Amino acid sequence: MNYPLDGVKVLDFSRVLAGPFVGRMLADLGADVVKVEPPEGDMTRNIGRKVNDLSGYFTQQNVGKRSICVDLTKQGASELMVDLAARADVVVENFRPGIMSSFGLGWEELSAVNPRLVMLSISGFGQDGPERDRASYAPIIHGEVGLLERQQFVAGADQPRDFALSIADTYTGLHGMVALLAALGHAQRTGTGQHVDMAMINAMFFTDDYAHFAIDGARIVSGGGQVFDATGGPIMLAGDEKWYWRVLNTKAGVEDPTPEGADLETKIEMRRDAIKAWLTSFPDRESLINKLDEVNLAWGNVFDHREVFDRQGSVESRAVLTTVDDRAGGRRRVTNTPYRFSAAEAGVRGPAPYRGEHNYEAVLDWLGDEASDLESLHEEGVLIHDDAHRSIDD
Repeated sequence: MNYPLDGVKVLDFSRVLAGPFVGRMLADLGADVVKVEPPEGDMTRNIGRKVNDLSGYFTQQNVGKRSICVDLTKQGASELMVDLAARADVVVENFRPGIMSSFGLGWEELSAVNPRLVMLSISGFGQDGPERDRASYAPIIHGEVGLLERQQFVAGADQPRDFALSIADTYTGLHGMVALLAALGHAQRTGTGQHVDMAMINAMFFTDDYAHFAIDGARIVSGGGQVFDATGGPIMLAGDEKWYWRVLNTKAGVEDPTPEGADLETKIEMRRDAIKAWLTSFPDRESLINKLDEVNLAWGNVFDHREVFDRQGSVESRAVLTTVDDRAGGRRRVTNTPYRFSAAEAGVRGPAPYRGEHNYEAVLDWLGDEASDLESLHEEGVLIHDDAHRSIDD
């Protein structure tokens, strides 16, 4: 198969989401991603439904990768990782700043043995600055960048609440991926590697399309969308509220109920009531949707989150889901890569790995005859694997 990143070697020390999300994208694009796990394994191995000892969370973010399990506190562990990094094109990590260096695996050490290396370091507040040492997960960043308070303000909620979505992790992962690929192209062109410092707080502020309201001290004008009760169930109208009111008023016959001289808040409230009454006036859902399409308004159904993957339409036609080996002769559904190329392939190329499943296979593939005595490294506890899931090629 013709994958865009075929032949690219990635040594992935990251865990949980922001880093593993990058690794999943790289694997789907054809890179050989070797995930380095601590003795206890990635914590997401215990989150979600388990099928044949593999959790849903871990599976979603780690399909297509190979796993080696290393105790970095053991003598010889860091040396083995340096040897692998010398063969890698990319290293990904998302520890707090300084942790990798404490094991002799920081940028200075790795770039010294591999000048072409691209290293992506993801952290909450960056590799330098007064808050560099703070622990950070997505919800922390959601609060720190004002996203939670703003959502409360716009929605008129009683208190800030976090999202059922790790926005800061995935946004940072996507920005990290862009920077990584840019640095990889630069390294291939010039022979000079890069250390990419990707802070979650930077990624979120940059990606925030509402930032200008706060920067300019302007009143927030919501262009996202609003959910209304409607015939057949709730419906989302998207775009500037003033715009879709004007369309409904001038093209759909929704009369303006506001009296002359009414203040802005009264106008907004009464016009929203008029929209609600109009949306519930149709005899069935089909006639409502036909009318919205006729006046060219963007609308969306508000589906049950537990049922969205079983519906037809774009979920099926765009192959939103794919299946992987469930490691017991069956198949397991996972989210599919969104990338579609005209002259290349992308997608899941294998199941999620067990902890340390590829200790032998991956190390030998990368190091060949220069590999250390792997049996001794296992006996000494440098390399660890689940006995029940040891690779058949070991």
